[in-house]
Amino acid sequence: ASKELHNKMGDNWDDSDDDWDNASDDLDAKLGLNKLSTEDDDAAPNFDDEEDIAVKEKERAAKASQAALKTKGNALKKKKELEEQRKMEEEVARQALEAEAEMEANMSTDERRALERQRVEEADNALTDDLFGGVDAKVQGGPGGGAMGAGDT
Repeated sequence: ASKELHNKMGDNWDDSDDDWDNASDDLDAKLGLNKLSTEDDDAAPNFDDEEDIAVKEKERAAKASQAALKTKGNALKKKKELEEQRKMEEEVARQALEAEAEMEANMSTDERRALERQRVEEADNALTDDLFGGVDAKVQGGPGGGAMGAGDT
């Protein structure tokens, strides 16, 4: 008799698992939930109300990438514009030097010497202004020029 009782208890234990699984499937069916089953591997769970974080992250990364590319594009455009401007300035300076060289070629010896003295004097004045902060401008102003002398009140 104890052997029958032991077998019956084991059977009840095994049956209770099946009842539990069936109750879960019945509940899922009542709630309208789709579960992945082992027989049907193609069926996917239906989560329409949930947000896909990976998709949102991908969109956010794409927006950040677009903003970075736009910034880089604008920087590149500005760099090209500055390079073009520098080339134009170089061309103007080159043309000015060529015109000055041509003018010097047509000068007499005395005119060249006078031009050279004038350039040296202008360079010396520029150096003096750099060293002493524009002393020549104050001297040229004179008594009525706005610069105060030692005896002015």
